[in-house]
Amino acid sequence: MNVLHKDSYTILAVDDAKDSLLLLECDLQQAGYDVLLADSTESAFEYLKSTQIDLLLLDMYMPGQTGLSILMKIKADSQFDHIPIIMMSASNDEDQVVAALELGANDYVNKPYNSKILLARLKNSLVLMEKTIQLEALANTDFLTKVNNRGSFESMVNKAINQANREKHALALAMFDLDFFKKVNDKYGHESGDKALVEFARILTASFRDYDVVGRIGGEEFAVCMLNSTIKEAFNACERCRQLLMNSAIQIEFDGKIEEIYITVSVGLVSEAPPINDYDDMLRRADHMLYQAKENGRNRTYVEQSKLADKGSKEDMEQANSEVSNAHQCVFSGITYQVGLDNVLGDKDLFHDILVMFYQDHGRDIEHIEQALRQKDYQQAQHLVHTLKGVASSIGAMELFDAAKALDVALNDRQESQFQTLFIDVNSKLTEVLSGIQQKLANKL
Repeated sequence: MNVLHKDSYTILAVDDAKDSLLLLECDLQQAGYDVLLADSTESAFEYLKSTQIDLLLLDMYMPGQTGLSILMKIKADSQFDHIPIIMMSASNDEDQVVAALELGANDYVNKPYNSKILLARLKNSLVLMEKTIQLEALANTDFLTKVNNRGSFESMVNKAINQANREKHALALAMFDLDFFKKVNDKYGHESGDKALVEFARILTASFRDYDVVGRIGGEEFAVCMLNSTIKEAFNACERCRQLLMNSAIQIEFDGKIEEIYITVSVGLVSEAPPINDYDDMLRRADHMLYQAKENGRNRTYVEQSKLADKGSKEDMEQANSEVSNAHQCVFSGITYQVGLDNVLGDKDLFHDILVMFYQDHGRDIEHIEQALRQKDYQQAQHLVHTLKGVASSIGAMELFDAAKALDVALNDRQESQFQTLFIDVNSKLTEVLSGIQQKLANKL
């Protein structure tokens, strides 16, 4: 038995005969459908453009415009592709029926109609529509992450390029590649790696606008196409995503225990103003910038400098490039200044106050961690290290973050042989950060 999945379906009945419309409304409502009625072409298209229509019942012969001409107009508009259309007519003209089916009608019902037959054909058309939508989704969606697959991404970006050329606005394209992802698969297994990919796809989708195009290009590579976006706006969006991922703990099951892992991503970004001609060229250039990001330390966004985002946006491009070049320049020893600054939305005074608080709150962490390790109070040691790791990330002390993370993992796994070596690394990195804060903000300490 055919089973429909939605609780309610909306049927639009179009007929110039009001008595026919009333009869259809009665029969369809009794069968549980929501019904809209239109007695003219104009009102029918108003409904189509403003309301979610699941199926259209269309009379073959209408005054002013025939049902066939309406059918042709509907089929010419891709936004109505998914709507099944059942033609209805009292005529027995076989040529007209064949013409309607060849134009894309899904079925044909004679008038006066048999209610049971009409409802059965209507239901079959809705079931077929649902199966078609599901198959299209499967064909266009990456099975694991549920974002667009490579083929669907390319198709949608090409449509976006056409739209950008028509509307004369810029288009940005970014490539994302998870850093050292093979190590995640090798250490924790592919099931954990898959979970990390799913979580990154969620973060990626949440970081961009609903109408931006997100796709998985292959493996741990993803891409985003941003419509009507300046290079500065695109850069900021990529940075939001990168920082959100960097600070997000991904919970996995490993050796019967729940562990938290952290991953980072490198990003290559390009932008182009109309006329935009070549998707492959933009993707290739974005991939080149991604390579530059990885070659220069990973976990960063690199912007192509040779192209302008749009005519007259030279200032935005120069500012974005300045941000890229400065984003990882340490103003404070041991701290990637721009990362910490971005975490407080660019408020320098607030960031400096946070650095002072870090100095005051964590200045004796080494002493406390060393004492906990000496007393083999590993729970307390892990609490101190885990807290330090999180705060280090928030202020942009990424080398300290990595060192604390390694000691945190060793403490969690009780790998006692590694404690002293990893503790020395944390000591060195924390001392560097504290010294840098002291040198720059001595008057506030």
